[in-house]
Amino acid sequence: MTSMGPPAGEGSQALAVTLQFYGTAAYRIVTEHGTSILIDPYLDGNPASPIKAADLPPVDLVLVTHNAYDHVGDAAAILKRDRCPVICAKDVAHSLTMAHGVDPDQIRVTIWGLPLVVAGVRVHPVESHHWSFSVTPTGELLSGPAMGFMIDAAPGVRIYHPGDSAITRDFELFGELYQPTVGLIHVALPEDSLPHYEVYQAGEMTVQEAALASRWLGLKHVIPSHYQSPDHPDVRRFVALVEAMSAAGTWSPRISVMSPGDVIELNP
Repeated sequence: MTSMGPPAGEGSQALAVTLQFYGTAAYRIVTEHGTSILIDPYLDGNPASPIKAADLPPVDLVLVTHNAYDHVGDAAAILKRDRCPVICAKDVAHSLTMAHGVDPDQIRVTIWGLPLVVAGVRVHPVESHHWSFSVTPTGELLSGPAMGFMIDAAPGVRIYHPGDSAITRDFELFGELYQPTVGLIHVALPEDSLPHYEVYQAGEMTVQEAALASRWLGLKHVIPSHYQSPDHPDVRRFVALVEAMSAAGTWSPRISVMSPGDVIELNP
């Protein structure tokens, strides 16, 4: 696997890639070149996030997987503050510019299969089997394609954020084509996500589906995602299932359960 980001300058030393979790599906990646990438920045309204948008360190690039309140989050405020680019689909772009006043020059619109290099980082969007919609202040319904992202953070460190995709055989294809090493895999339904929360039996993937998708992807490092507390029962069940698969010799990844605010290093 190769990274298509820029080489470090002559005499410079690559940094360790770090990942910080803010709860739900919000993450900050700092690449080997020190580039700060924010994914699905649901912070101010997120009861689990220990940091709010105004307190974030400077951001170089924002990625938004789909147009849901708990994924778009505080993207507009962060984009206005830092004047950085954002990679998103057209419906998210329309909402950011027309409803929230983000400068259109900051938008890098893309769709499945249209890779980009932005802020020196190679990002490959892939299909997410999910919905993406919002309602504007004037009552218009915006809808577009949900996406996942393959992010090259360093040679040998390719991070996959699937958005909220349902399970599909595409995960097996993504593993063969893009060979992600780290997966931020949604395994639960966050506690504040839907009205009548009690009727839903799982998130967009069940624990069993999330484990199978992770194995199809060939992940070396699995990081459960889409929860606010690491004690969520589906997080515990997912970890137990992956550990059982490892004990059976089926597939043996590293697994990291993060609490909101935690920072870990990602290695090849």
